[in-house]
Amino acid sequence: MQDIPQNTLNETTKTEQSARIDLWEIDLTAFGGQRYYFSNEANEKGEPVTWQGRKYDVYPIQGTGFDLVGKGTSARPTLAVSNLFGMVTGLAADMQSLVGATVVRHVVYARFLDAVNFTGGNPEADPEQEVVSRWVIEQLSELKATTATFVLATPTETDGSVFPARIMLADVCSWTYRSEECGYAGPPVADEFDKPTADPAKDACSKCRTGCELRDNLPRIGCFLSINRLS
Repeated sequence: MQDIPQNTLNETTKTEQSARIDLWEIDLTAFGGQRYYFSNEANEKGEPVTWQGRKYDVYPIQGTGFDLVGKGTSARPTLAVSNLFGMVTGLAADMQSLVGATVVRHVVYARFLDAVNFTGGNPEADPEQEVVSRWVIEQLSELKATTATFVLATPTETDGSVFPARIMLADVCSWTYRSEECGYAGPPVADEFDKPTADPAKDACSKCRTGCELRDNLPRIGCFLSINRLS
């Protein structure tokens, strides 16, 4: 984590502070993906927050366990992201559960945001007033229909390696459909929602147990069904 800029530090000590905003950058380019820019809130105009000229799309995302001043022992913060329309499920299946992806957190007070965020502009806008910390996704700890939760670590702690090498998901298959690992080479059976179909254009797997059962391919499923039985 960088040093805290003086004006930002002054703001943290005020009795009445402007709103503190977390801006998130999730970099999946190492897996052939893209960078995502998210904020849990909009600006006063109801539009995506703009910081340093870049827009951060409004998307449900929440970090916990972070320390703004960076004191104390090394943290294992978590990042919860909406799994709206199965977005994270798809990315996790295609990109090794996103383990090793970079997460950048920008902490900014509203009073320093770009002028474009305000109807009347902002004479106090200052692009240098931010606290930036960089993290690496260490584990996809929970994946539900509505949310996904990731455990983060500092880059120095991961040291270029991740354990375990394969995240043990209980109910989400990590194989690419019809890949060598998947092993299914039969006709179309169902779409991604497990609805029956013989249409090759709709042929897709739901990446869950039902999808494998419909194809009589359960022994090849790329997850760990027994985890759900562990107490």
